[in-house]
Amino acid sequence: MERKKHIINLGFILLLPVILSLTGCQRQYPVNIPFVRFDYTINILDPYYANLQGVGGSVFIEGGSRGILIYRVSIEQFNAYERHCTYNSDDPCGKVSFDQSGIVLVDDDCGSSGCGSKFNVIDGSIVNGPAQYPLIQYNTQFDGQAILRVFNL
Repeated sequence: MERKKHIINLGFILLLPVILSLTGCQRQYPVNIPFVRFDYTINILDPYYANLQGVGGSVFIEGGSRGILIYRVSIEQFNAYERHCTYNSDDPCGKVSFDQSGIVLVDDDCGSSGCGSKFNVIDGSIVNGPAQYPLIQYNTQFDGQAILRVFNL
């Protein structure tokens, strides 16, 4: 009887992480940026996405919390970022766009009244604060020819 009780306790301990992961809290991003499910497939040969055909090209698309930026890092790699600035995420003006250099994203939304945080477009890291968190990055899958999937599921 004692051995049976030990096996049941061991089974419970082993199943506890599985149970917690299935019933856990909704995924949270830093600084209260809302998680918005996103799964979108594009054909980069479509004229609307023509900027993505060359390395260094980018497009803004709707989705996520405040829009998504897709940037072509190399022939095979695309990165996608949430445009919602990670500093003072409750501010309705917190939305990144390219600065004049074209390689840095800056929060200067609402007529330049954003916080001014700057982020590297290649990896979403902070170039200059006050932001303390990098941009939220989405997953990407590219078929090597024309079809790009951007998702966070």
